[in-house]
Amino acid sequence: LFESHLQSVFTRRSDEVQLSELASEITDGDHSPPPKASTGIPFITISDIVKRTRQVDFSNTFMVPAEYFQKLKPNKKPRIGDILYTVTGATLGIPVLVKEQRDFCFQRHIGLVRPKPDTDSAWLTYALLSPQVFSQATIGSTGAAQKTVSLSVLRGLKVPKLALPQQKRIAAQLDSIAEETQRLGAIYQQKLAALEALKKSLLHQAFSGAL
Repeated sequence: LFESHLQSVFTRRSDEVQLSELASEITDGDHSPPPKASTGIPFITISDIVKRTRQVDFSNTFMVPAEYFQKLKPNKKPRIGDILYTVTGATLGIPVLVKEQRDFCFQRHIGLVRPKPDTDSAWLTYALLSPQVFSQATIGSTGAAQKTVSLSVLRGLKVPKLALPQQKRIAAQLDSIAEETQRLGAIYQQKLAALEALKKSLLHQAFSGAL
């Protein structure tokens, strides 16, 4: 239901621009192997991006020294409103909206899009998630063993050009639908688990002669 609505929203006719026109920064993580530390700042790899929830799982990240983090350029330090974007492998094309302020850095297999003030971060996240933009990323990816979206391809992705109020309205609608579909999904999972437990109970009773 959510994916169907997402596709319909971004199928509607509108002017298109390159992603670079809506962002003040489009970059990727550090290309040099980072120094590891027992404590410090989380370093995010592509395996820490959860595809289903489009969130970062910080539970198993390794750490880098605070000194290493401090020396990174500002566009390598995610902040609220930035969008992380996986650019390599089977998890290519997952946008993750940064919703909380915490220090972390990331590897080169993850891109960072920093929207301009007149671009709503939530709306742009949905735009990058849409099938229309995802197909551009996959078509533009290169590499034999492992497909990769280069920064030039990422910057050149075509996205709708809409006024900020319209962006915010669409993002709010999609937020509402996403929340409702997740709620329904959780209910159905609970029902399936209850049915499975009932099935096992009935089978046990049947084979033990209790029925």
